[in-house]
Amino acid sequence: MSEEDRHKLEEASTAPSVINDSDGHAATTHDPEADTDRAVPGGAAVGDDDAAARREMSRRSRRSFLVMGIAAAGGIAGWRWLQSSADAEGIHTPLRAAHEFNARLSGTYFSDARLAPTFARELAREPRVNGGEGMSEGFDPALWRLQVIGLANPSAYPQYREDVAYETATGDDGAADESGDQGDSKNSKEAKGGAPGGDDQTSAPAEGNEESKEPGLLLTLDDIRALPRVEMTTELKCIEGWSVVVNWAGVRLSDFAAKYQPPARGGGAPDVRGRPQDLVRYVGLETPDGGYYVGMDMPSALHPQTLLCYEMNGLPLTPEHGAPLRLVTPVKYGIKHIKRIGRITFTDQRPDDFWAERGYDWYSGH
Repeated sequence: MSEEDRHKLEEASTAPSVINDSDGHAATTHDPEADTDRAVPGGAAVGDDDAAARREMSRRSRRSFLVMGIAAAGGIAGWRWLQSSADAEGIHTPLRAAHEFNARLSGTYFSDARLAPTFARELAREPRVNGGEGMSEGFDPALWRLQVIGLANPSAYPQYREDVAYETATGDDGAADESGDQGDSKNSKEAKGGAPGGDDQTSAPAEGNEESKEPGLLLTLDDIRALPRVEMTTELKCIEGWSVVVNWAGVRLSDFAAKYQPPARGGGAPDVRGRPQDLVRYVGLETPDGGYYVGMDMPSALHPQTLLCYEMNGLPLTPEHGAPLRLVTPVKYGIKHIKRIGRITFTDQRPDDFWAERGYDWYSGH
């Protein structure tokens, strides 16, 4: 074979092959391996572009791993710091500080003109029975009296007593019965005594020295009913996440305070209607056995929808729902809706609160 023929044969072997498609048009086939170095717009080859992408993915993976590592280390350090911080009322101090900040923020925009929604009476349902703290066994509503202390001038009322602590008479032997189903009630509260005994307000006071006596009022349910009756149908919201519409009837706590006046902080004459900001700052409520207790700021207590209730859905309260008297305030979660109120205290010191001591928000508004 001549040199010229051999050169033509080499050119033919490297040239693209041409075949005819079904329509007789020429089609050119390509060697796939040749595509790895095919030029692309911008002057870079396909192979170079793939390599650049791999380098960028590797760089981002290293950066992401580094960021995640720093975040994880920061989270662990923060958790250890939180766990090592001191406790404040059943919760670590930083978390309690967050609760207090939320309370201040809520108190800033709180207004007695801001009302919770109300509903049609036919939408009312019976709420589930929730929470047994303070609902000691053997309680007799017929023997119940409401203790009211911390008034501006308690001796001005006919229900005044030099000592509001009375013996209970629910045991079979007539002895004082301080039993109950709450093992975590405070000793200081247990020492105050339970609901007064006897069929009237002349029952004998519990024995004790003069220093332990607490002057105040002993009120009957008739004393409560003598105040203007208010009915509302609102939503009871539980902190557990459920809610139910309920119809309530009772008296406004603000009407109660206007009748049985708390003191003013300046020592002057209290004016619940005209100058509520001058009153002592808090109201404490607790069950007769002291097993459950809540604290409220005075603006929340005087809110027009905060009621001392004795009826639910058109009927008297049942024992499991707080008979004879309970608190309802639709601007607060249900943990504030104390059942079976045995004592009301007006005070300028923030009262103890059962669930706040166990890590919940003292304010508990929504």
